[in-house]
Amino acid sequence: MSDPDEAEARLPQWWSDRIQTAWDRSHDAAEADWRARGDHATPTDPAIVELALAFGHGARSAYPHVTTWAAVCAQLESDWVRLGHVGPAAWDRVIEIVRHEWLRAAGPSGDAVPEPGM
Repeated sequence: MSDPDEAEARLPQWWSDRIQTAWDRSHDAAEADWRARGDHATPTDPAIVELALAFGHGARSAYPHVTTWAAVCAQLESDWVRLGHVGPAAWDRVIEIVRHEWLRAAGPSGDAVPEPGM
């Protein structure tokens, strides 16, 4: 996230220091994986891609009890929209990026971990 003030204002309420630390560790791998394997049908600004990847990564930790994309998608859309993302960052333009990282974060190369007590 390029501008720290703007990025912090666009983080969901469930974002925590622990999620930030996990994202900091996974950031480069997440972006490399997206560049290599992601669906690039819709051109997206790199800053929006980064934000959507971070959101997907953090969501995996924030909602550890939800194990399928179908079960979590509506909640994540609501969280994303509540943050005010519109236009080029609208949910329908980033859903595949968020989904990609939500799935990757739980895999062998991901490091999403549930918040304590979840």
